[in-house]
Amino acid sequence: MSYEKEMAEKLAKGESSGDKLDIPLLKYLWDASPVSYLTSKETYHDFFKKISVLSSFTDNEVRLFTKFLHRREFQANEVVFRQGDTGYGFYFIFAGAVNIYTNHNREANDQGDLVIKLEKRQYFGEMGLLEEFNRRTATAVAAENTILLGIFKPDLEQMLELHPVLGAKFLRETALIMANRMGQLTKEIVGLKKKIKEIEQRI
Repeated sequence: MSYEKEMAEKLAKGESSGDKLDIPLLKYLWDASPVSYLTSKETYHDFFKKISVLSSFTDNEVRLFTKFLHRREFQANEVVFRQGDTGYGFYFIFAGAVNIYTNHNREANDQGDLVIKLEKRQYFGEMGLLEEFNRRTATAVAAENTILLGIFKPDLEQMLELHPVLGAKFLRETALIMANRMGQLTKEIVGLKKKIKEIEQRI
């Protein structure tokens, strides 16, 4: 079973996931302070301030946002979600990398077709968070030992209820991600059509 499917079942039953990223206030304030550079490890605050989707968030909004996240460590080749599964979450890569495949069949030892390798500070899965009854169009697999920070539909609903301004800002930024990706896809399709037309003219 994929991680996302397992989380969907747990949260639907009202069970605790046990992996909430609950950073104590004093620790977060220390991490966000100018003297935090004394520690060699990257803090969650530093990580999120470098994520473009959260660039408009204030320090306090980033702190509140982290309260709705789940932290999960994946072993290499562990499945985050499978193609065809119902989408449920949106993920940030805190460490490691994730391979996105189509036609992936782990049981038949068939890797499928590698679409892209995503690395630290990249994100994926936003369609599953926003679109009702969304089906995953690809399989996400940890390319190496990886740490993901995920937000799921119930977390987003709770954020909108408790912090409506923060929730609305996050939804706006997520919608912009989708719009940008659709724009890139449109450009690629136009480019491919142009290449096909050029090939057809040569034949």
